[in-house]
Parts: sequence; C-alpha cells; structure tokens
Amino acid sequence: MIAAAHANGIVERHLTAPSVALGHGIPYSLYKPASAPAAGTRWPVLYLLHGGGGGDDDWLDYGKIAATLDEEIASGKLPPLVVVMPDGGGESWFVDNSDPGGAGRVETALSTDLVEAIDTTLPTAACRAGRAIGGLSMGGYGAALFALDHPDRFLAVISLSGAIAQPIDPDDVVRIQKGDAYYDGAFGKPFDVNRYNADNLFPRVTQDASLPDKPSFWITAGDRDGLGIITGSADLHVALRRAGYETTLRIGPGQHDWTNWSQSIVPALDWLSPQLRDSCPPSVQSAKALSQPKP
Repeated sequence: MIAAAHANGIVERHLTAPSVALGHGIPYSLYKPASAPAAGTRWPVLYLLHGGGGGDDDWLDYGKIAATLDEEIASGKLPPLVVVMPDGGGESWFVDNSDPGGAGRVETALSTDLVEAIDTTLPTAACRAGRAIGGLSMGGYGAALFALDHPDRFLAVISLSGAIAQPIDPDDVVRIQKGDAYYDGAFGKPFDVNRYNADNLFPRVTQDASLPDKPSFWITAGDRDGLGIITGSADLHVALRRAGYETTLRIGPGQHDWTNWSQSIVPALDWLSPQLRDSCPPSVQSAKALSQPKP
C-alpha cells in the first residue's frame, strides 16, 4: 500500500478487498478524508469505475480525481466523502462471467463483496442514501448496470461517455460480428448475443419502472465522441425518462478522452452532492453498527 496526503484527503493505492464471488482479492484505490467524520455523521461513498483496459489507478493518474475532490470539498460544494476506485479486470465489462479464462463474477464482487468490505473497514453511511456509483466508457455502462440491478444499494449514477447500446437482434449479423471483437469475450467467445441481451440496460429500465425508489442518473457525452456513444447515452436518457426516473443528459464539447472526463466529473459531482446523506435511517444503520468501525 502506498499512501499520500492531500490538503483535504488521503489517497491509498493498491489495497485489496476479499471476495467470495471471485475467489481472490479485489484490487482498489481509495480517497478518504484526512479527518474523522463529524460527530453523529458518517462518510458517504462514491464508487468510480474505469474504462476498458483500465485499472484502479486510472482515476488518480489520468483523471486527477484527488485534486478535484480536494477542491470540491474545500469549497463546500461536496461533503467529505470516500471515493473507491476498483480494478474491474481490464475488459470485463463489469459483468459476471464464469467462463474458463473469463474475468469471473465481477458485478457480484464489486457490488456486494467490495461494498461490504468498505462499509466494514471505514465509518461510512452504509446504506443507499449514502452511496453512489459512476464510471467512464465501459465503466459508465457498468455503473448503470450495477444501479439498475441493485437499486436498493445505489442512490445515484454518473455515466461519462458510457459505452451503452440497445439490445441486439439475434438476426443482426453485422452487430454480432462487431460484438465478437468489441466486447473481448465478456459475453462469451464467440460472442453470445443472448448473454449480451441478458446484461443489457434497456430491458432493466422497463422492468424496474414500478420501483418506488429509483436511482437518479447523470449522463454525459462529448459532442466529438463516436456516434455510438452519443446515441447510446441519449437513448438511455429517453428510456429512463419514459420509465419515470430522474435523469439529466449533457452533451458538451469533448472527445472520448481524459481531458473530457477530468472536466465533466466536476458538474457531475456538483449534481451528486445534495443527494448524498452522511447518515442512514436508524433502522438501517443500526443493523450495520456491529460491523462498522467507530468514527
């Protein structure tokens, strides 16, 4: 573990959380406030997912997220919070994949085992009200997938240039051929269109439309990004609105790169800030109290 102090936060790299789902540890990096939570409060948590081929250092090294968080917290725009940046296995697409040679049950590991590890080892607001998830590109898809699969666990979603697309018609040979190369075995090798559609976001939006507590969404894409990214982001926004979700779409200047993401995360954090809570309903927090460290 390598730790470095910042004006308002501490960065810890190359940590490991145990995972029953994977059968091995989950590598992750962490940003946390330098001081303990104020009396009667706990830290909210934001999970940030990387893009394809990335890892747990990306948001720190390329996105300069620690400096951004320091500035946002110091200015009062963002409450003191924990930001967890896991390694999702490069090209896993953050889905469960138990194929030989596959990345394993990544969604289950990150949305369950990692969350439990963080809430056990840090004084967090261990409930939906204090927990959000975000990501870029592949991670933008993963963040939306996690929240739609676990709406009781995540309050809000940030998708930056999310690699999001509609289901594929089983007779669409062109898209299936592209999927074989694009998804790098995450949905089977050769590409299995049925597995892809089973993990697609759009059917989930419709199926979850009747939920009383839906996660809110902040969706962005750069106007010079690939048309698939722009179209997928807009399609998801429209589908969410039709299903009664609170959703915001921003198409701004930018490409599919860290220059865009390091800038577009700032208004996303400003949007997220008033939604996060630094405490949980008594019935929820009391159930976690025995496993949580003292502030």
